[in-house]
Amino acid sequence: MTRFIGCIVALLLFNVAEVQAQGYIDGLMNRATESAKHKARDRVNQNIDQSIDKAIKKTEDTVKCLATDQECLKRAREEGKQVQTVNPIATDDTMKCLVTDTGCMKQAKAQRKKVEIVEEHQLDTLRCATTDTDCLARAKAMGKKVDIID
Repeated sequence: MTRFIGCIVALLLFNVAEVQAQGYIDGLMNRATESAKHKARDRVNQNIDQSIDKAIKKTEDTVKCLATDQECLKRAREEGKQVQTVNPIATDDTMKCLVTDTGCMKQAKAQRKKVEIVEEHQLDTLRCATTDTDCLARAKAMGKKVDIID
């Protein structure tokens, strides 16, 4: 009987040690899982912060200038900043004309529109006479539409 009780006690002690070992392993696994979650969360937050910082820096290092604003372009280059050229927002009450295109300016005046003086490459449509082969060739080379003015 003493042996039987001794065997039962030994089995109980073995089971207790096994249960404690299992609890220890479960605790280690839980801590490892939580640590991995924490590190993943930190990494995502770090990447988000870096993306925000990069966007802000790009915005700070970029200057928007009208394509025709030579002073703005010069100042940006002197400061070592990137230049983003923008065209003024054309409204329905504005016509784009070349400085040499008096016909365009007269048409704008007749339609009571403001005139925006632009360079030829900024126009969507070139105004050409049928006899002006140079104008027609430039329009074709630039892939522009042509408005025949005669």
